[in-house]
Amino acid sequence: MLRQRLEDLKKRTGANLVTIDAIKKWLFQSTLLQRLRINPYYIAEDSDCNVEKIISELLYGVKAGVFDLHWDVHCPHCNMITAEFNNLGNASALSFCQMCARSFEIDFLERVEVTFSLNKEIEDPKISPVCAPPPILKAKFQLVTPLNETDSATVILEKGRYRYCCPLTCAKGILVVEGEETEELQELCIKQLEGKHFDKSQLTVCPGKVRVELTNIGHSLSGMIMHIDELPDELTLEQLPPRLSGLQLLHFPDYKCLFGEQVLSSRERMKVRSVTIMFTDITGSTWMYETLGDAKAYNIVRDHFEILFQAIEQHGGTVVKTIGDAVMASFLSNAQAMEAAADALLEFRNYNKNRPESEQIQVKFGIHRGSAVLVNLNDRLDYFGSVVNKAARIQSVSRSYEISFSDEVYSDKSFLAALRATGVSGIQKHYEDLKGLKGRQVVYTTRIDIEELIPLVNILI
Repeated sequence: MLRQRLEDLKKRTGANLVTIDAIKKWLFQSTLLQRLRINPYYIAEDSDCNVEKIISELLYGVKAGVFDLHWDVHCPHCNMITAEFNNLGNASALSFCQMCARSFEIDFLERVEVTFSLNKEIEDPKISPVCAPPPILKAKFQLVTPLNETDSATVILEKGRYRYCCPLTCAKGILVVEGEETEELQELCIKQLEGKHFDKSQLTVCPGKVRVELTNIGHSLSGMIMHIDELPDELTLEQLPPRLSGLQLLHFPDYKCLFGEQVLSSRERMKVRSVTIMFTDITGSTWMYETLGDAKAYNIVRDHFEILFQAIEQHGGTVVKTIGDAVMASFLSNAQAMEAAADALLEFRNYNKNRPESEQIQVKFGIHRGSAVLVNLNDRLDYFGSVVNKAARIQSVSRSYEISFSDEVYSDKSFLAALRATGVSGIQKHYEDLKGLKGRQVVYTTRIDIEELIPLVNILI
């Protein structure tokens, strides 16, 4: 069935046959635990294929019945999967980790991972989702035990407290290493019982060599991981293996095409620790309507939307909404927003060429980055929070062909690198009273020199 559905996937217009063959090869070489939660970055690493192309084919594979898509929620302290949902409409803003016994607010950028598994018609192991512990936890060993089987590991343990747990069954216990070091081999025999329990949840040994033996008598598959008991206050993305975040997927064009109708419940909101928001607007649009008439001006505005939407999507952004002639878009990075704005300005220059001034499109941009709340507004995903308000206000003080941005954006080295690659005629720092924001705000403004594309940033303060 898997082979047949993969062959059917290849028949799609635009299918990437090389990528599908790489996915197929990885699947037939993978283990069951790897297939429980398929990470596209691991396939890319093993096959040297472009990860975006792999994600694209996996998404089309979901529609074709090859794969199932999962939104996995990870604990910020131990990284275990605490919940999952198969549709955004089932997402919840809060979760609870049974391993850590802690509740936490879900961050859509850092705590939601998007993974895939084989469609249940092809393979249904009836096992809870699991992920390997991050390297920072320095796991001493990992055991895997099918029903009625035993696995073991021998390790040298220093003084301290260690946590042993099964990510599949959520069984857990504490091992205390104390006293005088011994040269004798110490043995610990532990059984995985039915439910969420080991037969021993508190153990003590001396420092030295320890052999841990796990026998599974309660589940089709269980296991054990042992690491130090002290957990980080909060794991950062840099401490975790590469993975496809929920926020990344929302910015993926094929996801919007295939699953764009999925939104959060109207009663839920999701925290996003960091996102770049860009606002654009046409300067002089009212005058354009009065001078050209509604029909002609409307067509020009539609052309403007087409140019902007294409530039935004080509650089990894997504259009959140339009407000009159204005556009609100979100990006994963400041550099992407800068590149999209520069490309759009270049296209507007080409559009305006040989047109009378009254029919030319003049656009201004405002960019800001910060935390936000992802919500369902009118059956569409939208952002709320100060980052949205400030980006809109920054755009309002910008002028034709200008890109204005906040101090948070200016301090980003990758953003400045994007400016250098694009060419600017200078960056001007000024202070503005932005409506609704307390105190005068620092705003930076630049005009991109489209004609010469000079790779130079001239700071004018």
